[in-house]
Amino acid sequence: MNPGSSCGPSRLSCFGRNFRSGRHRLMKITSFLRGKQRGTEVNQEMTMPFLTDDLVVEILSRLPLKSFCRFKCVCKRWLAFSSDPHHSQKLPKTPTGLLYQRCDYRSAIHIARLPSSGREIDASLSFVPCHENLRLMDCSNGLLLCCYEGFTRYFPDISHSIVCNPATQEWVALPPTQPGSDSDYHVMLCFDPLWSQHFYVVKFQKCSSQSGVHPINETEIFSSQDFTWHSSLLKSEDGFHSRSHFIHGVLYVEHSSVHYVLAMEIDASDTCTQLVKRRTIQLPGLPVRSEISRYCRGCVAQSSGVLCYAQQEIDGCVMQIWSLEGSSSERWVVKHRLNMVDAFGRDVLVHTDSSGSFWSDYYISAFDLDREVVILVERGTWKLLSFSISTRKLLKLRTPTTCELSAKFYYVPYYCKFPCFSASRNRR
Repeated sequence: MNPGSSCGPSRLSCFGRNFRSGRHRLMKITSFLRGKQRGTEVNQEMTMPFLTDDLVVEILSRLPLKSFCRFKCVCKRWLAFSSDPHHSQKLPKTPTGLLYQRCDYRSAIHIARLPSSGREIDASLSFVPCHENLRLMDCSNGLLLCCYEGFTRYFPDISHSIVCNPATQEWVALPPTQPGSDSDYHVMLCFDPLWSQHFYVVKFQKCSSQSGVHPINETEIFSSQDFTWHSSLLKSEDGFHSRSHFIHGVLYVEHSSVHYVLAMEIDASDTCTQLVKRRTIQLPGLPVRSEISRYCRGCVAQSSGVLCYAQQEIDGCVMQIWSLEGSSSERWVVKHRLNMVDAFGRDVLVHTDSSGSFWSDYYISAFDLDREVVILVERGTWKLLSFSISTRKLLKLRTPTTCELSAKFYYVPYYCKFPCFSASRNRR
């Protein structure tokens, strides 16, 4: 007798039981998700540990984009799937764009949509009172920091600022802080839903040092956890650039003149001594101090929770993109070398003027390795361009402006509701 024949029925019956069990589990999961969407109570038998990662990803990948954006906010574990290199390939990509604002006084905030972006976002922030007076200051993982412009001057007033979520049309006014003078401060928004459901606003105020040689940046930090501004122990003579990125509790800030970023840790458990830990990370590529590299300043970004850096080479014909492998090792690894000659259709992308100064036909404004896109700005026309890493094609984005922009932030919507927003309204 063939040994395999006696095992055949057992294997078939086992397969049948597994199939029925799997079908039953899928029915329960579907019921769970529908209950989540309706906001109703679901059977307690359906607990989160019951779902394996592969099964959750398989189900989420079959959802419409709007439902996926809501369901991935069920818990941090589900939210992390969208940034996981293994799982993210199967999941829908949230539509993105570039938020920007012209330098003009009281100009509106716009969004330049990337291809395949579908759902409308109210980038003008019309749901915020007196939105026409808002000046866009920073953007962090779907949240925006804006300050109200003065009625008689261009400079925004940090003592009257808001944080809002255009995707859910929620907003909250921050308590007043010392405004300082017009141009001696930088404010940065810190939010990472994988690290905390609270957001922080970091304000660097430039003050005179005791020696009088170098100014000192004193730091104040607002926490949505207690809705209060706190003085920090951090005092620094470093110069800060307006670009910053917040990843897993670490604020990465580009230096204004030196080729490195400052990495500063926020201590969520002790708001009075935040940002006391800091270190510097040397950037790859051409140093900023180099005379030739001034026209090809690089761009820092984040993808899948990893700090990245992009910079064109001296002749502008090649763009390199690195990622920081291991936050403590500070080892930059080249991810892409992109040929820009074919994209622009010409092999001369760097020029000199009558004074001998160099200038490039483009500069890098933002990039996203998850969606394989680089946002460029064409010098002279100031038009926004979208470069696809996979197809190597260059597309012009629809923008109602042809002048230099005062603010440009890569924007990925965040569709979760914030308890702190409703709590702040209750305080008022």
